Amino acid sequence: MKKITFSILFLITALGFSQAPSVNPPTPPARNAVDVISIFSGAYNNITGANYNPNWSQSGFGSASSTFTPTGSGNVVLAYTNFNYQGVEFNSTIDITAMDFLHVDIWTAGGVAPSIAVISSGVEIPHPIPNAAGSWQSIDIPVTGITGNLANAIQFKFAGGNGTTHAIYVDNLYFWKAPAAQGKDATLSALEVGGNSVAGFTPNTISYDFVLPGGTTTVPQITLATTADTGATATITQSTSIPGSATVLVTSQDGTTTKTYTIRYFIGAPHINAPAPPTRNAVDVISIFSGAYNNITGANYNPNWSQSGFNTASVSFQPTGSGNAVLAYPNFNYQGIEFNSVVDISAMEYLHVDIWTVDGVAPNVSVISSGVEVPRPIPNGDGAWQSIDLPVAGSTANLMRAIQLKFTGGNGSSTRIYLDNIYFWKTPAAPGKDATLSALSVAGTPIVGFTPNSLTYNYVFPGGTTTVPQITLATTADAAASTTITQATSIPGNATVLVTSQDGTVTKTYTVRYFIGAPHINAPTPPVRNSSDVISIFSNAYNNISGANYNPNWSQSGFNSASASFQPTGSANQVLAYPNFSYQGIEFNSSLDISAMQYLHLDIWTVDGVVPNVSVISSGVEVPRPVPNADGVWQSIDLPVAGITGDLTNAIQLKFTGGNGSSTRIYVDNIYFWKGQPVGIEELAVTELRVYPNPTTDVWKVKSDQRIDVVEVLDIQGKVVYSAAVNAKNATIDAAGFENGIYFMRLTSANETKSMKLIKN
Repeated sequence: MKKITFSILFLITALGFSQAPSVNPPTPPARNAVDVISIFSGAYNNITGANYNPNWSQSGFGSASSTFTPTGSGNVVLAYTNFNYQGVEFNSTIDITAMDFLHVDIWTAGGVAPSIAVISSGVEIPHPIPNAAGSWQSIDIPVTGITGNLANAIQFKFAGGNGTTHAIYVDNLYFWKAPAAQGKDATLSALEVGGNSVAGFTPNTISYDFVLPGGTTTVPQITLATTADTGATATITQSTSIPGSATVLVTSQDGTTTKTYTIRYFIGAPHINAPAPPTRNAVDVISIFSGAYNNITGANYNPNWSQSGFNTASVSFQPTGSGNAVLAYPNFNYQGIEFNSVVDISAMEYLHVDIWTVDGVAPNVSVISSGVEVPRPIPNGDGAWQSIDLPVAGSTANLMRAIQLKFTGGNGSSTRIYLDNIYFWKTPAAPGKDATLSALSVAGTPIVGFTPNSLTYNYVFPGGTTTVPQITLATTADAAASTTITQATSIPGNATVLVTSQDGTVTKTYTVRYFIGAPHINAPTPPVRNSSDVISIFSNAYNNISGANYNPNWSQSGFNSASASFQPTGSANQVLAYPNFSYQGIEFNSSLDISAMQYLHLDIWTVDGVVPNVSVISSGVEVPRPVPNADGVWQSIDLPVAGITGDLTNAIQLKFTGGNGSSTRIYVDNIYFWKGQPVGIEELAVTELRVYPNPTTDVWKVKSDQRIDVVEVLDIQGKVVYSAAVNAKNATIDAAGFENGIYFMRLTSANETKSMKLIKN
């Protein structure tokens, strides 16, 4: 029997892989270099630096390959299994205006009929590719109208797969044109400036950026412009300034065709340091990035927001090599800085930025909190440092909870910005009117991240903490100011320090919020179940689905702090930890059929009052199911599968929402779908447990052979609507205030948990 099973599995595996191509695609024809722009092909010289598998959160990102060989002959093709969509990034803009066609050889698997789009600016224009599983197709698509801007193509996008069984294999991906007729060739074969070849020169690219170091004053000269046809002529017009442009006008031998090549000269990176900021008191500045002040801790100066310059950004660029670092953002289209925690800037008057711009960019800067962004324009000032001060008032919706800076306005390729001395500042307080603290300690230890201008602090305790801490130090910046301390009396709870200035006209209140953080005990152990009665996503009690991604990058605030291996007790029992929780996803890696299951179960520990929602994602509209808050304890939640998602046969993800992205956290364990009767419910426990009348119109009476510790009633959404400590064998549940419908009773005793369905008429 085992041998037969193995043979069947082997056959299934072999059939699965048989969808991949077993032969090479057709060999492309020989072409002149001027007649082709190759993205991926062994027949031509490909563009440099292309990324054939950028992380666009596609399902097949982890399984894609740019080294697949169909026959083992050494010919490599692009393999995109688990295909839903896929990108190819060119690394720089490509001018395809001179080309006639886009060519692609493609092998489809699983019945997919994909589309391909060339991405530049404007709306995508998908071009359909018919399905032809089991053979190579050679597709040629006219370049005319293929994208919004033929002079600035930047990417390919393939779309149309289901993310699981579909696959595509791609080779010979290139643009091409018919050779020019004799005497009509108006292209260059070589172009040099200052005796050196222009970087990235190709005969079909007619515009080039020539970036010069800061401080350059001598205008470069074109020293060579060779025509591909020796009978053609070239007329050079040199630039006279920086910034400025030089051109080469090429006229074909018969005089009917012309082409103009342009070289744009402009200043690039700074060669001098930004101006040194003035000396300021610590209370008068909140520094994000500056060598002159103490910066906030943990800031991320290059978060991955899918900006074009993510991979080229640097937080350690030195204009002079003197050790003074600035933030360098080449390939700038937009850029973010994450503060790592909320920053209260309500006491500040200005945001200061020293900025060096490149290639005419006039960026905007926004302070991000909640609500609509408020972009503030910064004028262009290429080739020099500008010192900008923007009023804080009106810069963002909530001045007490600033979390990010955002710069926008670049073209994503040639534009750059360099930044230094980014800080918020205010004018020093007049004598006698200072109501700030210079130090604040709890239980003898300074509060982490304390600054005089931040009024609210989160103080997180480990699970199980019962002793309420005390503020032990609150020092005023002005020795003549006074303080009034009000200690917290509970956890969760708040302690406050009211500071009154020397002349009594100014007050400021500092608040320390105490709450329980990470769990210190394991989640409840799930019951023993038959393997056919459970589909486990994450649990040590069952066999989990394979390949699940418990922290996909959906641009959630907690992406970098999440962990799939947090241990509450160090006992090797792992739970999913999601600090800085705003929303969070779990990807199943393949679709799951949960139609035979009855419930989704999860054990959850919430932090800082968060009331999260959980959604099962398939097709159609999301159906968020609320999970009640219960900070400091594990909750066991069971949500009915019926109606939980649009297509129960194709569940692909879980999604948690509802956090604030900073102080709220969730910890999750034992996530699984289940069916059947777990130990202790209905017919298995009829001799041990009685509930009557059921259905009822007013009360349910409960009798048990064992002592009942706690009785809970949950509604159909899994929300606890009734809870009582019993400590007896009998209990009465008042149902008079319940709406008619189905409920679930959960009894907890010393040895087990029992459940039963209740009906209210």
